[in-house]
Amino acid sequence: MKEYIVSVEKISTLSTDVVACIGYFDGFHIGHQTLFNKTIALAKHKNLKSALITFDPDPWVVLKGLHNIQHITTLNDRKRYALEKGFDCWITLQFDLSMAQLKPDDFLNLLKSNKVSHLVCGYDFRFGDKGSGDINYLKTQKIIPVSILEEFDYMDEKVSTTRIIEAVKAGDIRLVSKLMGKFYKLTGIIVHGKRIGTQIGFPTANLKVDQEYVIPKIGVYAGFVTVDGVNHPSMISIGYNPTVKDDDSVSIEAHLFDYANNLYGKQLDYYFIHYLRSEMKFNGLDELITQLKKDETDARKVLKNVKM
Repeated sequence: MKEYIVSVEKISTLSTDVVACIGYFDGFHIGHQTLFNKTIALAKHKNLKSALITFDPDPWVVLKGLHNIQHITTLNDRKRYALEKGFDCWITLQFDLSMAQLKPDDFLNLLKSNKVSHLVCGYDFRFGDKGSGDINYLKTQKIIPVSILEEFDYMDEKVSTTRIIEAVKAGDIRLVSKLMGKFYKLTGIIVHGKRIGTQIGFPTANLKVDQEYVIPKIGVYAGFVTVDGVNHPSMISIGYNPTVKDDDSVSIEAHLFDYANNLYGKQLDYYFIHYLRSEMKFNGLDELITQLKKDETDARKVLKNVKM
């Protein structure tokens, strides 16, 4: 997959026409997948390359001055998923005030000058100065042919990034998996912890993640940790660890079953499969160990028949 960057001042080096879908696509959820499938199929039908067009930074940073916006997926996550999906090209629009203030015609002409010969978007896509470019405009303009996809629902409710974020924060991992079409994931670097888990027979890998991620509800989860391409059954804890520490920092740590290698400094993926229980404060380490043994038993049962 070739990557290109476009700004109001900079034209990409694309040398061939493309069929492109456009959006922020946080989550790459099942609604987005319908757009992707349509785009790739249409590109093949027209014997053209397929492209995904997205924005960086998040448009809300520019339009509303918001910072520290949480997302389901980072830009790198989305690039990875686009590659796996089979897109030929990835086009990043460098979103700033000059791009935000373009008239709809000027925005489409910018895309056209960057070899976009057919555009695929969702029914609620808006662009141009003050969001003046909408589906009614797209249906009547003559600059670029456009395919507009209808709302995609799951259980009689719109599939949206907002819905997924709410489910992640509520610990409804089963619903998150259904809406995303894949398991929820956090990617980060393993850092040193206090090694209390090692002392009690449950060594954990402490994950330092990008602050951009939406963090799941505090509690214990059954999940997988991917190490060097291998998915290891694990139990993952997100919480304050009140039994062994008294500060207000949230830790994300996983105990990998039947695994003992050094993971410090590695970039790992933590996949959340099932919410096991809420965080608890125990009277001592013996109570904690008893509960951790039960958690492991429960997690193994859950993960036994899960296919990654």
